[in-house]
Formats: sequence, structure tokens, C-alpha cells
Amino acid sequence: MMYGDTRQIEDKPIGIRARKKWLIVAIFVLAAGSVIIANLSFVAGLFGEETVKNFDDYKTVIGKTTENSFGKLTLNEVMVDDNQLLFNATFEPEDSINFDYQIFFFPQVHVNGEDFTVRNRGQTIEQHESKYTIYSSIQVSELPQDEKLILDISYDKWTLEKSIDQPWDFQVEASQKQILTDKKIFSINETIPLTNGNEVTVTKVVSTPISTTIYYYLAKSPSETVDFKIESASGKSWRWDSGFMLDDKKNAISVNRFDALYLTDDIYYLIPIATDDKALGPSIQIGK
Repeated sequence: MMYGDTRQIEDKPIGIRARKKWLIVAIFVLAAGSVIIANLSFVAGLFGEETVKNFDDYKTVIGKTTENSFGKLTLNEVMVDDNQLLFNATFEPEDSINFDYQIFFFPQVHVNGEDFTVRNRGQTIEQHESKYTIYSSIQVSELPQDEKLILDISYDKWTLEKSIDQPWDFQVEASQKQILTDKKIFSINETIPLTNGNEVTVTKVVSTPISTTIYYYLAKSPSETVDFKIESASGKSWRWDSGFMLDDKKNAISVNRFDALYLTDDIYYLIPIATDDKALGPSIQIGK
């Protein structure tokens, strides 16, 4: 099996690019759109017991279980990041269900009664034959800034060829108090020329202990995206981990997300890059 007993998959309702380091194993077509297999090991690490950094301050422990004819699903924990929702669940299928690590869940989420979802990624890890860990990463367009969010979560879609007539539904209250406290917002609003003749406008950079996100748009080619890397003043650099568009409108905002990067120094530099890591334009200073 690839990834041991692990597979990951991604639902992409809008034009999105997967991380270049992700191993693309296969392409599927679902009713809701195209999906690709992608690595969610970072999300699994956030909820793991052996993480280098403790993320308990950003988790909301749920521990609720619902059951239908397909099996029992327990929503263990929820984590709120900058325009990102992360779920950790456990699935125990009924004996009659031919379930394995290659079947993926895509929970539908409403936040305070509204649907902000732009991308839905999932990962299934087999613990043993009758129990599986289900990780989900929901990228959203704009989360409300309330300290507490009401999440209506419906696990009503998966890749198994059986419709879920009675979804596993949860309504939970998730806290983002600590992430709002620790979040750093750098207002940029700077436009730079690119060597390919385009221009990129970076509107802001948002950094949390969980991730750093670049918000930008390409005025001349709104349907396209660009890659970035971040460099510290000492020369250490990080490449983006995932990128996608928030919508498909003119001057649509796109994002580059850097997993596990928290900008704690005074100054960093944001550099647009090509696939070979060569700079596509001048750097933009982040910070003082």
C-alpha cells in the first residue's frame, strides 16, 4: 500500500493547485468536482500525541459520536486556524461495509449558519481492521472573527459507491480565542512586476502558530496563480505548502499557505518564484 495504510484525497470546487511536494497517485472524478490524492500528514501531526509543539491551546475537544447503518463516527477534536478548519474523527464501520483506507470522507460545514468552504481535503488512516482515523482540512473564504464559532458538520459525502442517506451530523461550538490572540496580520498592499510580464499584488500576510498564509491576486491574469517562498533576515527560507484561489471572480484573491511556519522575527522577505525556485520578481518585506 502507498503511504503504509494511509491515503489522502482532496475535493477542489474551484481552480486549485496541489502542493508540488505531494505525490499525486491518481485522479478521480466525483459528482461535486475533481479531486486529487494529497498529503495531509501535517494535519495528522497537529492532532498526534508526539508533535514537536503542543497545539492543545488551539484545539476544542468534542468527543461526540453518531451512528447509522454504515457505522459509528466519533468527532474527537476541532482546530480553528486562519480561514482553515481541521477535524480529527474516528470511524468504526459495520461488519457488512467493505471499508478500507482508500475511502475518504468530505464533511460539509456551515459556520454560524453560513457556508464558506472553498476546498475540502481528507485523509484516512487505518488503526486496525475495524477502526480508522479520519482527518479533514476545510479551507474557507472568510471565517467570522468571533471567539466562539458554531459549526454544523455533516459527514454526508464519501468515495464509497453507497449514498449516505442518514449522514453523521454534529453541531459543536469551537473556540478560536487563542488563535485570534496569537494571530499576526501584516498589511502589505504592495504590487510588484514579474519577469513573465504579469504583476502580483500582495494584500496581506497572516501568521499563526499553525500556518502562515499569503493573500494576493494577479490583475492581468486573474485565473492564474503564483508561488512564493519566505526568507528570514538570516537567509533561512521556506517554500509554500499549498495554494488555491478563494473564488473565480475578476481579481480573485488567491492564497499560498505555509504549514507550521510562525513569523516571530522582526523582518522576513516574500519572494515570488518559478518552479525551479528562481525569483520571478523583487522581494516584498514583511514586518518592520
